[in-house]
Formats: sequence, structure tokens, C-alpha cells
Amino acid sequence: MMKKYKIGFLFTFLILLFHAQTKIKEIGNDDRKTKQKDLQEIRITGKPKKSLSKKENPAYKILQGIWKNKERNNIQSLDFYDYRKYTSVNIGLNNIDSTVAKKILGNDYATLRKASREGDQTEEKITIPIFLNELSERIYGHKGEERTDIEGERKSGLNEVGRGFGVERFSQTFTTVNPYEDDIKILDKTFVSPLSSRGYGVYNYILKDSISEGDQKMYTIHFFPKNPEDLLFQGHFNVVDKAFAITEILMKTTKQINMSLVRDLSIEKYYSETNDGVYLPEKSIYEGNFTLLSKRKDETGAYVKKEVNEYEYQLNQPKEPSFYKEKIVQTRSDQFEKNDEYWQKHIELSKNTQETLQLIRGLKSNARVHGITSVVNVFSTGYLDLFKGLQAGSIWNTVSNNDVEGLRLRMGFRTFMTEDDKFRLTFYGAYGNRDHKFKYGVEGIYLLSSQPRIVIGASHLRDNLQLSGKLLDPNDLLPRNKTSFITRGKNYDLSNVMRNAVNFDLAFDKNLHLNISGVHQQIQSADSNAFSMDYVLPNTTEIHNKLTDFTTNMTLIYTPGRNVYGYGAEQKFGKLPFTTIMLKYTKGYKGILNSDFDYNKLQLSVEKNFFLSNFGLLNASVEMGKIFNTVPISLLSPVPANQSISVVSKTFSLLNYYNFVTDTYIMGNLEHHFNGFILNRIPLLNKLKLRSFIFYRFAYGSISQNNIDINRSSIMYTAPNKMYSEYGFGIENIGYGNIRPFRVDFIWRSKVDEVFGITPPNFGVRFGFSPGF
Repeated sequence: MMKKYKIGFLFTFLILLFHAQTKIKEIGNDDRKTKQKDLQEIRITGKPKKSLSKKENPAYKILQGIWKNKERNNIQSLDFYDYRKYTSVNIGLNNIDSTVAKKILGNDYATLRKASREGDQTEEKITIPIFLNELSERIYGHKGEERTDIEGERKSGLNEVGRGFGVERFSQTFTTVNPYEDDIKILDKTFVSPLSSRGYGVYNYILKDSISEGDQKMYTIHFFPKNPEDLLFQGHFNVVDKAFAITEILMKTTKQINMSLVRDLSIEKYYSETNDGVYLPEKSIYEGNFTLLSKRKDETGAYVKKEVNEYEYQLNQPKEPSFYKEKIVQTRSDQFEKNDEYWQKHIELSKNTQETLQLIRGLKSNARVHGITSVVNVFSTGYLDLFKGLQAGSIWNTVSNNDVEGLRLRMGFRTFMTEDDKFRLTFYGAYGNRDHKFKYGVEGIYLLSSQPRIVIGASHLRDNLQLSGKLLDPNDLLPRNKTSFITRGKNYDLSNVMRNAVNFDLAFDKNLHLNISGVHQQIQSADSNAFSMDYVLPNTTEIHNKLTDFTTNMTLIYTPGRNVYGYGAEQKFGKLPFTTIMLKYTKGYKGILNSDFDYNKLQLSVEKNFFLSNFGLLNASVEMGKIFNTVPISLLSPVPANQSISVVSKTFSLLNYYNFVTDTYIMGNLEHHFNGFILNRIPLLNKLKLRSFIFYRFAYGSISQNNIDINRSSIMYTAPNKMYSEYGFGIENIGYGNIRPFRVDFIWRSKVDEVFGITPPNFGVRFGFSPGF
């Protein structure tokens, strides 16, 4: 029977296909007349066995019409418009086993179970909402320039609002999605839109239905990814002829998609027609489900659901040009908070939102649920609540190892009431079992002003630092270096640093900062028997082993496109890659606070991310710097090395510390992540969900004779006056089930004529840990 069914289906399909080809020929080949001609009625059901050519597929004619008219159906192409927008974001846990839920919820289980039965859940599985954010806005636009006025906001959470679950980042899983654009960015990935002009190369399209409605026809087109592992969707959209506008589109990721932590992502968008015949967004529903072990539908995990309603459109009602340039800046998390009376009067809440709000409020006092959200918060932030107002952490930097200190144990603390604290005090202490010395650092920052945003800070540090591991650092307070437990080679080249710093940060815009700092520090070798930092002052013969340095620093930081969260002294940033431009000028003053050297240093860094659609993501960066005066080794610019076995950005994995020392340098890094574009197409290997990437990094620099002349350290200065480079490839997305945070890099280097110390190996393997999607 099955064979007969398949043969019958194939026979029917061929007849319909022949009929479609005949009708297309009748339409003609003049694409410019597409929007004036009615397309043929046709019904094709089922996924095609093979891709149809453009001439064979009647859906292609409709796609051409969509491409030609997409600007007309883009709201930002209109002269003047304004509308209201209501957004709700619901985050929680789903597929919780009922037995476990009873133990967690206790007496609250019956209430939750009653609400769950009204949904599509089974008796054995329930959902626990954790956080709900609602936002009411009025948006005014004029040819792409928009002004957004927030009219009301309401946040409801089981834990302290804004804490646990990485709420702000998690709620940004879906930004505004425009399917007319060629690429859709979700999380840190780029999906090819089914309406993209490049879509025919990666999707199969089927024209399934056509329905006459008055003097126009409505067509339904189904789309399927040609390769289900790629970052693509499956689903369908409805389009009207003549205007070639989308009236609705539903798209969802496949079960086979090469993404970690994600079970599925889905997007629904509905459009309505205005009096001017333009179709504008009316309702959008975004949903993401996240799991650790598998992509099974019944797997326990987390979800985020976002609903957007856009209504009360008013077109062609112009306002003064200055009106559109005015911006209302949010400076407090509760700035637009409205009570329940406002929401009842102004917003018609969906039944799902009303139930979610009631459940969250009902479960808020449940101690066990509070405990679960606290545990999640520890793993998402790295900090553990000790008591109200104080946390311990970060737990990820507790243990490390080096040859001077031996096993290094570190414990840190910070004050914490909410994410939006105006004042934050951080302290850490560290102890090594080999040197038996206590090291510490303390930092305080305070939000002096919200508009303009001004943060002041101060720090005091007595610790051992590796000065050959980083060049340009925008932060002059406590160092943010990651620690490593497993290292290669010897690492005696640590510097003992006593540093006092004050800092002033002014934000002209959330993505444009001016940072001014003053730093006074004393630097000497952490182990003078193994590593010397000696120098002589110019035109003298007296040897010094300790440097006293006082500098002022001005750093301009520009990060267009970066998502910024938080209104306190500290802010967090979104995961979506963004461009970063940093320009830093350092001035050293001889004689002030016993400082030993006058010098000037200028550094510039540019990082840019190139989204290359389904071909992946290219991360590119270049950094350059120059010291204009004579200084000792502690103030020079060693090419940053990495003697751990892990991957560290902006460092060279095959170099040892101080292999190269410069006072003028340029270095760059290119790393292209294919996001599965290559390995998804290799049979059997594609089942492993691995992804490939390639990289190339280089360093070039010089060292002046004056700096060489004052050197009396154990380091003989050697500069990479012939370009040094490392290159190779790697495999990422390694792990088990749906969690795949590991990567492996295979690295080669260019030939080097001379380096200080041990010649670096020609080849190496490094490992990375980077949880992501």
C-alpha cells in the first residue's frame, strides 16, 4: 500500500507540476509586469522530492513580486506615521514533571495545575512562569527616523526583579524581526529569511493554495530548508497579489538545526491593511525553548515568549521636524512603572498574559521556587548570596596556578542589593601555597549622575600580575583577567604591583564613553631570583629594581549597536557581537609622587564583526600602539602571549611571555566561524552537530635603541620586525546532548629568526570553553 501511495502521489505531483509550468509560460517572462498580472490558481501539497528550477516553480514569480514591493510594505518608507505598541515578555521553566512540581510548589501546585490544564500541557508536565515584563509605547516616525515614548512598564518576578535567569539578556532573545530583510539576527546567529532575495538558494518553496478575496487573490507558500541543519526556518506565509504584501508568516526552526541549548525557535507575524493599501505589522509572537540534554519535546527546560501588538496606526499626520529628534532617556528601572489601574484602563491583556501574571504573584512567596531561582542566579552570574546586601564570587576565578605562587586560591565579595545599585564595592583576597603571601584588591564605583551618565570609581591593589598578557586595557581599576589552572612552560615572569587609581567615566550616549583616570603604581618582580625587571635611568649607571609610575589616561570608547542593560553603577552588555573602537592616550609624569619617567603612549583598537548570512560570522580586530619616550620593561608593550592551554582572545598561543618586546606595534586577528556551513553538508559528520572555524593572527613591531640601552632585566629585547603570525583551524560546538560549550584549536606559526628565551613550538593544540548557542 505504501508503495502505491508514493507512486500515486508522485504521479499527481508531476501532473500538477506540468500544469504549473504551462501556466507560467502563459504569464510570460517580463518581470516588470508581475504586479499587474494575476498569478494562476494552483494547489501543491507535500514537501518536494527535489528542488524546482525558477522557471518550473510558480512560487518564484510571487517571490519576485515580494522583492520588488518590499520597500512599499516597509513602515519606515512612509513619510509620517505613529502607532501604539504593547510588548510582553514571559520567561519561565517548562516541562516540569508533576511529581517534582508537587514537591517544589506544595500547596501552590493545585492552583498552577488548574491554569496549566487550560493550555496544551499534559497531566504529567507543567510550566512555572518566573518573570513577566510588560511595556507600553507610542512610536512616531518620519522616513526612518523614529522617536519612542515609553508610556508604561510593569515587571513581575518570582525573585527580585531583574535578578536570576539572566533576565535582561534572556528577554532579548528576540529583537524586532522584519522578515522582509535578507537576514534575521536571533541570539548571536544570523538566519536567512524565507523572504530573502537569496532565499531560493537555501529554501525549497511550494505554492500550495490560492484563494480569491474580492478583486485580489491570496496565495499560501510553504518553505522548507534544503539543509535542515543550517540556520534556516520552515513554515509558510500568505501573500496578496498586486501589492505582493505579506499578510501572515509562520516560521520555526527544524529539530535538526545546528544550535546548542535551543530546542526550537518560532516566529509568527500578522499584518493588517491600512486605508492606503499598505500592510503593516499588527501582531507578532516569538517563542524560544531551551534545553540541556536533548531537543525532545518533553525535555525539561526554559522558555521565553514575547508577544507584540501594534495598533492605532495614524499615517500622514506630520509633526515638527524637531519633535522626531527629541529622545526620552530612561535613567531608572522604575521610571515608567505603572500600577494595575493603568494596565486595566489602557491595555487589553490577553488571557495568557493575565494568567501568567496571576501565577507569578501567587507563587512569589513560595520559598522553594525562590531557592530554585537563586541557584540559577549563581550559575548565570557566578555570585552567591551570603546575606542581604553581600555576595561572594566570582566562583569561576577561585583556583589558579603559577610558578611563583603555586596553587593560588582567591575569594571575592561584592555589595549587592539589586542590579541597579548606585554604589558597588568589590573586594578580593588571594593566597599562594608556594610564596605564602596574601594579595588583595578593593574597588568602589558610584553612579554620580544618571543624565548625563557619570560614574566615578577608585581602587587599591596589591597583587601579582602578568604584564605580558594584554596590551590595551580600557579599565584602570581592578584587573578583569581570567585565571587558568592548567598552564604550559614556566611562568615566573610575574610582576608585583601596588596600584592606586581613580576613575571618571562620562557617557555622551549609551555607546559613546569618555574615560579619564589617574594611576599611581609601583612595579617590581614578584620573584627577583627567577625574573629581573632591573633598569637604569637615562644617562646614569645606577640600577633600579622597582619602578614608580604616575599617569593620567584618557580613553574614548565607541560601541555602535551594543545592547546595554541596567541603570546602576554597573551595566551589562548583550551577547550579540558589536563594533568596538577604542582610542587611549597615556601621559606619564616624572617627579609627581616620586614617578620615575616622563612618557607618552598612544593606542588604538578597532573590532568589527561581519555577519555573512549563512556563510557565518567573521570577527576582525586590529590594534596598534606607540610609546614615544624611553621607558623600562614594565612600561613597554610585550606581544601578548598565552601560556595556558586554553584559548584567550587577543593573545598568541604559541608564544611564551616576553618572547617579543616592543615600543611600537601593530597586531591583528581574523577569526571566521562557519556556524556549521561546511560540516552540516558532510554525511554522518553532520549528525555530530560540530562546527568549523579558521583563524589568522599577526604581530609586527620594533624596539628603539634608547629603550634597549637602559635595560638591565633578565629579558633581552627582541621585536617582531619580521611579521610573526599564527594560523589554523578549529572545531567548536563540542559537547553532549544539547549543551556544547567546548572548542579545540589546531595552531601553526610562521618562521621566526630570533626570539628571547625558548623558541616557540611550530604547532600546538588549545582548548576553549565558551557556552553559547
